[in-house]
Amino acid sequence: MVDMPQQDSGATDREIEALMRLVHVIEAEHRARPTSSLDLRARMLIQELGLNGESPILSVRRSLRLSPSTLTSLADRLERDGYLERRRHPTDRRTVVLALTAVGRRAFAAEREFYRHLIDDSLRSLDAAARAHVLTALASIAPAAEEAPA
Repeated sequence: MVDMPQQDSGATDREIEALMRLVHVIEAEHRARPTSSLDLRARMLIQELGLNGESPILSVRRSLRLSPSTLTSLADRLERDGYLERRRHPTDRRTVVLALTAVGRRAFAAEREFYRHLIDDSLRSLDAAARAHVLTALASIAPAAEEAPA
């Protein structure tokens, strides 16, 4: 392990390395899936719409921290491939919303199942109390991670 100067985050080098390894495992697992033709940004967009439902393009862009051109290109590709569609907002016709199609909803369901298996496999060696503690910790840090500045 390379010694890096520690920032004021409070996280130790060991904790940072563990998180980095976890992210690498998740990405490697995604790449190994025979049905996974979607890249990270495409999966993120599908996950965003799957979790939050039909959403205005501006709120999706902010949530995913993507530039307007990046989101437009990504949405164009996913729309062309049948995963999502653009619609006018029902009450503000000037606003464009993104919505998953049936294909997109199936892709989101596959993403959920992938993460369900990943969690089950990763936490298999833990007893019930430790597993509950890890899952509670994940649920409590997710909102803070989403709000952190890019």
